[in-house]
Amino acid sequence: MNILYRQIYKELFFYLILGVFVINTLLMVEKLIRVSKVLAGVAGPLDMVRIILLIQPQMLMMTLPIAFLFAILLVYGRLNMDNELLALSASGVSLRKASMPCLRMGIVLMVFALLVSVIVAPYGNKRLRKEVNHLIKTGISKKIEEETFTDLGNMIIYTGRKEQEVLKDVFVYIKSKEAVITAKRAFVRTDPSGLIMELQDGFMSIVREDRKTDIYFGRYKLSGMITIKGLSKKAGELMPHELLSEAKEVDQKRALSYIMEFYRRLTYPLLSIVTGLMGPWLSLLAGRTGRLAGLSTGVLFFVVYYIVSVYLEGLVEAGQMAPEIGMLLPACMGLAGGIIVFMRTGKR
Repeated sequence: MNILYRQIYKELFFYLILGVFVINTLLMVEKLIRVSKVLAGVAGPLDMVRIILLIQPQMLMMTLPIAFLFAILLVYGRLNMDNELLALSASGVSLRKASMPCLRMGIVLMVFALLVSVIVAPYGNKRLRKEVNHLIKTGISKKIEEETFTDLGNMIIYTGRKEQEVLKDVFVYIKSKEAVITAKRAFVRTDPSGLIMELQDGFMSIVREDRKTDIYFGRYKLSGMITIKGLSKKAGELMPHELLSEAKEVDQKRALSYIMEFYRRLTYPLLSIVTGLMGPWLSLLAGRTGRLAGLSTGVLFFVVYYIVSVYLEGLVEAGQMAPEIGMLLPACMGLAGGIIVFMRTGKR
């Protein structure tokens, strides 16, 4: 049995790693497109590598159970196709015994996913927000192009020429003050208090109802006028205990989102053990129709789980169901079904 288990562990681990890589790559495309829109022109290759690494923990919570199920379907589907499960059954090894590696691996992955969900993912999300916003602030001058009007939130800026970090022949319109500024030179830099634009040798005109003020200056510093839309703080950055404490201090709508996020952190890891319990049985459903049927079975399983989860979350958000029930019910149903299926496999 030890030799059999070692071989199954080896194949499960190989397909698990392969599945995580493939699924992560597919899901990363959409996230990278969104991030690249925010960081267009301000992030270099190394910056993008750091961002990809910081995204991985939150991606891993979703991809790990999916990749694990695909690994089980591939391994046990092959055993079924080659009649090896039948040979094991004839030798006195039931499907339940042959499925023990899946259960044990599912428990290990559940503990690992729980650590990622509770500790690693919130830290990664927090670092991701800070990294993206830092890149936006420090690279703001890269977004300003020659002979182009650039909207920087409260300010619209136009520069005739750009030499490295120096802007020349600058035109600035400040929306809140209804002020127009022209300057021969300008510098944009980052300060602990925020983004600062320093203009040199220029003219400013401010219009207030029936009054107009003209100011000539040799040096003028603008601070607090440049506002760049970066990533805002979200519930995904909070630890579980922080979610519960924050839920007591915010309005009802945000409190509900925090509570839902708290239970979501608990249900994702449970999917690994549900997959370990149900995976071998699902592989038998594919029969002898090949690996494609096994993969289709895995996709169908997660599609049904996702539809049920989204429907119940909608009921929770509408106030028609308690968060504890709506968020935990799909995982508990899956766990109960997995235990029943696993116990029934002993009869095969």
